[in-house]
Amino acid sequence: MNLSRRSFLAGCGLLLGGGTGFLTSQLAGSVPVALRPPGAKRGKAFLGACIRCGQCVEACPYDSLELFGIGGGLAAGTPFVEARKTPCYLCTHEDELKCISACPSGALEPVEKRSEVRMGTAVIDRKTCFAYNGVTCRVCWRVCPFQGTALVYDKRMRPTIDPKACVGCGICEEACITEESSIVVRPADANGGEG
Repeated sequence: MNLSRRSFLAGCGLLLGGGTGFLTSQLAGSVPVALRPPGAKRGKAFLGACIRCGQCVEACPYDSLELFGIGGGLAAGTPFVEARKTPCYLCTHEDELKCISACPSGALEPVEKRSEVRMGTAVIDRKTCFAYNGVTCRVCWRVCPFQGTALVYDKRMRPTIDPKACVGCGICEEACITEESSIVVRPADANGGEG
C-alpha cells in the first residue's frame, strides 16, 4: 500500500479530530459542582474565563485552594475549596482577597467587602447536629466570621443559617465536631447558578 504524504496527514487529522471530538463529548457532561474561590463567576462563565494558570492557588496564604485534576473533566485545572479539609479564611489578616488580586483573567471578580462574598451557603443536618439533639454545642457559631448575621441561634440555642448573609467560606464545616460534618456548604453553582 502506497500512501502519499497528503493522504497520511489527512488520515492523521481525521484521527485527531475524531479523538478530540470523542474526548470532548465524554468530558462535556462531567463538570463537578464545586466550592469556588471568592468572587468566582458562576457555572460556565467561570469555566470560560478561568485560564487555569494556578496563580490564585499560589497567592492563597492559607493553602485553601486546590486545582481539579484531569478527572475534573472540563473543570480540570480550575481552583476549588474543599471546606472540610481547608476552608476559605477570606484572607482575614490581609488587606485584600489575595486570590482575586492574583487572577489575571477576571474569572474571580473584585468584591468590595468580605461580607459580599458568595461562595455558597451552609446547610445544617438537624439529624446529626448535636444542638438539635439535646447536646450543647456552639463550635460553628464561635468560628463563623459573621456570627450574629450569617449564623444565629434560635430560641432553643440551635444554630440557624441566614442564606442572605452566609458567604459559604466553609469555616463552620471544617470546625464541626461530628465525625461527618453536620454543617456543609452547598456551592453557589448548586443553587442554580449556571451563568
